[in-house]
Amino acid sequence: MMLEEVLEAFRGEAERWGLRGVLGFAPFGDVYAALMPIQRRRLEELCGDTVDSMRGAISIAYAYPREVIEAIPMRGYRESWNIYARAYHRLNRALNHTAERIAELVDGVAVPATLEGFTGSVGHVKDFYAATVSHRVAAELAGLGWRGKSGLIVNPRYASAIRLATIYTPLSFPSTGPSEGGCGECRACLETCPLLRAERLGEDYRELCRRYIIALERRGLEADVCGRCVRACVESFESGYMSRHLNPDWIRRPYYIDID
Repeated sequence: MMLEEVLEAFRGEAERWGLRGVLGFAPFGDVYAALMPIQRRRLEELCGDTVDSMRGAISIAYAYPREVIEAIPMRGYRESWNIYARAYHRLNRALNHTAERIAELVDGVAVPATLEGFTGSVGHVKDFYAATVSHRVAAELAGLGWRGKSGLIVNPRYASAIRLATIYTPLSFPSTGPSEGGCGECRACLETCPLLRAERLGEDYRELCRRYIIALERRGLEADVCGRCVRACVESFESGYMSRHLNPDWIRRPYYIDID
């Protein structure tokens, strides 16, 4: 019964925000074990006295509309980039509201979608790790997608054009994961982004990305985002390349909400 209530709440929020989405479940212990030690401590802080009673993790994602992805410039700086930046803020608000709504139903703890504005307030990307809990770990274990070559979660329907939030609960739900699939020989994001290619040369692309985003914000970008690797991933999916490599049974495990 509770499963249906969670799905109904998710559907209601998705319809309210006019967004497509996907939801999945993973065992709390699996997610906790897969986190970096510093993020386990952060999760313990967020859950407080309830951490020992936690049994499940609910991973939720909303997808960017296609027209938003098309607004990301693949070269140079264009004002259209802020269409994506504003959608980033809106998806975060939608995820936070939805996560809080589901947390109320399952007597759980909602972890916000992201810490907006954090990029310029730290000296290195590693300073971010202690302040949050990875949504990507929960998403992988709940079957929402795999970790792509960009480091983002790649969903079999929406590619990497999603944003994530997580709810931890003392209730147990049938697992919808872990994720299967992978990028195979696809190099779309690597060919688009020289910072990702630098990772292969031993550079920390996350730190390079943080610095690049700060430079973009000085030019007028309104959010801590770039999105070029996201657009490249979406366009690779639309070419039909990825669909030939995915297990259709796995794709159907999580719960999708499609809004007309």
